[in-house]
Amino acid sequence: MPKVTTETGVTIDDTFTEEKQACLYLNLYLAQFKRKWSYTAIYLLRDRSDEAGNQTFGFYQKDYTPRKAAVYLHNFTTILADKAISKRAPASLAYTIANQPETVHDLLLQNSNSKFQLVIWGEKATGSDRVTLTPGKKATRVNVYDPTVGTTSVANYKNVSRLTLNLSDHPLVVEL
Repeated sequence: MPKVTTETGVTIDDTFTEEKQACLYLNLYLAQFKRKWSYTAIYLLRDRSDEAGNQTFGFYQKDYTPRKAAVYLHNFTTILADKAISKRAPASLAYTIANQPETVHDLLLQNSNSKFQLVIWGEKATGSDRVTLTPGKKATRVNVYDPTVGTTSVANYKNVSRLTLNLSDHPLVVEL
């Protein structure tokens, strides 16, 4: 496995894995959406067999078996799915994220059922960042989703005035 030592003497694993690719793709789509880009495309849907160097960067393997990137993106869009169409303007939600480093980003969305989905994601290659989310007012119910785990909530809370999250290299969806 390739290892790289930074100027500060920290050694990191420089291997590009399927897991890293999947998290990178999620972060890419989120970053572009937050920048209000209308379209973001990743060139390889399926791994190539006729082009050296592009055998492992698709969403699907050559036989169309989904890679982690396809599974994570499917999970993420399933978590955010909203079948109803709302023509009303979205409401606002006051919140703060304490200890938010430059590698942690957030995007507030709202479903037609009026629930907010706060997407918080980290872009840290190694390690994690611990941040504290404080809603403007106490949230009666909070569900946390992790698209790298599945489509059901990984944590559920009631009467939340503060929530601590550990963020690494992929998004979490906090439903308020």
